Amino acid sequence: MSTNATGIIFSNMHDEEMHEITNSRTMGAVPYGGRYRLIDFALSNMHNSGVTSVGVVAKSNYQSLLEHLGSGKEWDLSRKRDGLFIFPPFSRLSAGIYKNKVEAISGILDYIKKSKNDYIFLTDCDILCNLDWRKPLQFHINTQADITLICYYNNSHSTMTNQTVYTLSKTSEVTDILIKQSTNEPSHIGTNMWILRKNLLINLIEDAMAHNYDDLEKDILQKKLSNYKIVAWKFSGHIRKINNMCDFFYANMDILNPNIRNELFFKHGPIYTKVLDAIPARYEETAKVSNSLIADGCIIAGEVENSILFRGVKIGKGSKISNSILMKDCTTGENVNLNYVLADKNVTFKDSRILTGYELHPIYISKGSYV
Repeated sequence: MSTNATGIIFSNMHDEEMHEITNSRTMGAVPYGGRYRLIDFALSNMHNSGVTSVGVVAKSNYQSLLEHLGSGKEWDLSRKRDGLFIFPPFSRLSAGIYKNKVEAISGILDYIKKSKNDYIFLTDCDILCNLDWRKPLQFHINTQADITLICYYNNSHSTMTNQTVYTLSKTSEVTDILIKQSTNEPSHIGTNMWILRKNLLINLIEDAMAHNYDDLEKDILQKKLSNYKIVAWKFSGHIRKINNMCDFFYANMDILNPNIRNELFFKHGPIYTKVLDAIPARYEETAKVSNSLIADGCIIAGEVENSILFRGVKIGKGSKISNSILMKDCTTGENVNLNYVLADKNVTFKDSRILTGYELHPIYISKGSYV
């Protein structure tokens, strides 16, 4: 059954924090897990939750995103009514590209106003989880909230930077919002996923534009914290928020754990992606593979351990790939040794090359490089 909500996905937010890998693509089109893109999680979660109308707001470098999304049929969003809508990156109040999320929403207000649904789901593409949106929506309705913010409780003492931290009451009402914080203690961390009524969102954005507000969290959520009932719904499953390249590296490496992999890809429904009919992976007699994910089209003649190989990767004889991620169509010659390396698409490693990164600082090789 369809859910009484319209989804809005921001494909480009936080690109500047991962500029190495988003120079040639938008955040939503960043490859993940051997054959997926980051936007697949946001789209699949909405599809699995019964959302039949989804708007994707693009900004820059979105050609690969358009090619990946197509008509939206993989997410059952190729429809005569509702379906997938991809919006260009232009503010309706200026001649240029929108500068922030407030302008981005303002630019698609006509789409929001025409929606027949009562609720709006907002999300970025930098969060990886398998979420049933119907649960926080029911929480939103039961608590009679104006705005519901989806968060998770991080109980680790490792330092996290550039986070939105919520202070909650015993009834899950948000009493304080701290933006761009560094924290090394247990905290409720924001996910940039929100639920609110359509009419309230329209009023908030129109008021923000009239007052020249430009930050959704700072100028709307923080300033109006006492004006509205803002609550937080706590997500309790596996979740990974990507703030930098190291986060991205370990978001991929997480899925080598079968428990995390099963939860992330199947818990509330499968994660869908664009289907490519490629040939199966081929393992030569000299191949040795352990605890790795190997996508279709790979040819393995060397040794691979604790690594993720995307489609079409070729590993030469005598080469050893450890704790590394090689994206689509990367190639190694013979006797190459890679450890803690993140290689973008179409990277070529010539014979006998040795690259060793560190657990907390993997080496990133840009798209199309020759090493």
